[in-house]
Amino acid sequence: MKKHNNTKRMITILLIAAFLVNILLPIRVFAQEDEQKVVRVGWFDSSFCYYDDFGRRCGVDYEYHQKISAYTGWTYEYVEDSWPNLLQKLQDGEIDLLSDVSYKPEREEFMYFSDLAMGTEAYYIYIASDNREISADNLNSFNKKKIGVNKGSIQEGFLSDWADKHSVDIEIVPISVAQDESMDMLAKGEIDGYATIFTYDYHRDAIPVCRIGGSDYYYAVNKNRPDLLDELNSAMAQIQDEDPYFNEKISQQRIYSSKSSAILTPEQDDWIREHGEIRIGYRDDYLPFCDTDDQTGELTGALKDYLAHVEKNIDKSGLKFKTVPFDSTNAALEALSAGEVDCVFPVYLSTYDADRQGVRLTDPAMDTEMNAIMRISDSQGLSDDSNVTFAVNEGMINIETFIKQYYPKAQMKPYAGLQACYKAVANGEADCVLVSNYRIPSEEDTLKRNKLYTVPTGEALPFSFAVNKSQREVYQIMNKSALATKDEEMDTALASYIFKEQKVSLMRVLKDYWLVILAVLSVLFALMIFLLWQKLQAERLAGRQRKLLLEAAQIAELEQTVTSLLDNMPGIYFTKDAETGEYLACNQAFAEYVKKKDPSEVVGCKVSDFFDEENAKRFMEDDNTALSLNEPLVFYDSMPDVDGIQKKVKATRLKYTDANGKLCVLGIFQDVSDSFRISR
Repeated sequence: MKKHNNTKRMITILLIAAFLVNILLPIRVFAQEDEQKVVRVGWFDSSFCYYDDFGRRCGVDYEYHQKISAYTGWTYEYVEDSWPNLLQKLQDGEIDLLSDVSYKPEREEFMYFSDLAMGTEAYYIYIASDNREISADNLNSFNKKKIGVNKGSIQEGFLSDWADKHSVDIEIVPISVAQDESMDMLAKGEIDGYATIFTYDYHRDAIPVCRIGGSDYYYAVNKNRPDLLDELNSAMAQIQDEDPYFNEKISQQRIYSSKSSAILTPEQDDWIREHGEIRIGYRDDYLPFCDTDDQTGELTGALKDYLAHVEKNIDKSGLKFKTVPFDSTNAALEALSAGEVDCVFPVYLSTYDADRQGVRLTDPAMDTEMNAIMRISDSQGLSDDSNVTFAVNEGMINIETFIKQYYPKAQMKPYAGLQACYKAVANGEADCVLVSNYRIPSEEDTLKRNKLYTVPTGEALPFSFAVNKSQREVYQIMNKSALATKDEEMDTALASYIFKEQKVSLMRVLKDYWLVILAVLSVLFALMIFLLWQKLQAERLAGRQRKLLLEAAQIAELEQTVTSLLDNMPGIYFTKDAETGEYLACNQAFAEYVKKKDPSEVVGCKVSDFFDEENAKRFMEDDNTALSLNEPLVFYDSMPDVDGIQKKVKATRLKYTDANGKLCVLGIFQDVSDSFRISR
């Protein structure tokens, strides 16, 4: 029996222990999970890591850090230095994580590499934008030149290999300073070139001239922190599994948006000086993209803003444009073929069609979302296998190309003008017509009248410049103009030209707004009745007004009498508003004393308007003293007269309340110089 009791006691103890373990162990685990690791991260000045104009951290590296933190719970402690110095600090264990590290076998001894790359980068030699000695077409021009490169970076090895491969005799200068300082060395001529990543801010006076290689870049982890490596690899794997194009998208947004190639080469500058302004043919009457202003005859629309931006932002080029309008894109392309213009805008062609026409298209300068205009009674949608009929404005090769690209099974019917296309859809001759989303607001009345509605296609129509194949210089310059212009700038420009002045007939106004017109006429009739009633009331009030005018004349006469009395009294008189300090009235003597022709010029002014700071302060103190007393404040003082001669004056300050209950101060200054002289 005793043995049985001991067994029961033991089982009970074990069950209690198991229960406590089940309760306490999760608490311990949760505490560990909630504990955030502080990771020391290298921060180096570059397109990967930088501060914006508001002092906020930006760049691919920073964006990637925050994304990784969402999966790991890490917090960061940033250590700022140049990249070469940070690489050494990583090896020495002074930081835990560093970005933009290319893989080298010899580095594995000192650091871990993430399993997945952050991205891929290209390496170029940059030269000063006005350097006419070095040319990519003649590699011998690099001989005996000093080319700087980050010390210990993979670019250093690529630069050496490139020089050996092409038998170029260069002096490689290892640099340990920040990238901005390296570019300053280039600008000052301390080095002839600088080998770095093809992402450097294009606003600097440097251009990429020669590619020396490229590689993947990774996160490097402190050798003493394998725990971080496991979490980093897990986080990056989840990020790229969820979005396989995450690296490309973040690089596009944060690195390549700097558009390094937007600076023209010296050879392109020479071509511009020799050729002069670039002639651009554009399609007329095509807002918000381009149009001719009816009053000035000059270009208007987003193309105008685009060209102004390019002339301002492509450095040191003296780039100028001349614009020529055409009735259609086809007419402009014919002028291009004849050599009458250098390029045409806006153009959208397939690569094949462009080649057949002997032109090349630049990168898109701007784009627009396309909408299909359809009948309200028609519920069919659009897809790449839709067998529908599009009404197309005659000569609109851009729209024709768009339909061939996205709706290859559709049919097209040409019509003379966009209004004819709307009518064809409304009458059932066609199923839909394609229109830019920027033109929809100005067409709302037309769509409503024809019982049409808009359906977004979900596709954008890009607009480029078309250039003759033989004109390589024009192509390169106009393509750089596209690189120098941000999408959001063009979106803003396009939005500003959405609405244009429209001429409407009287009958259309009467038809569309008859209710409004009827309401206006009713208001006008009521107004006429009201005016007649007002006239009768006016006659009744005429007698009262004559009486008031008579009383006003009497008051004016009294005021004149008071003014004359003040003007003829000896001394200087004035009154002031005690609250605002503004002069309410004065006599002619005071007006002349403060260099004014008439007392009316004094009214509304303050003491600081006439006297220096010291005297103004003294006069205001006297006013405050008088306001604190229940009797006049009288004292003697010295002050210059209107001619600057010092006089002895008797000064009086008296507070009073006017008829409106306003607290005022009366000031009097009387010349007592003679009395003082006699008394002496």
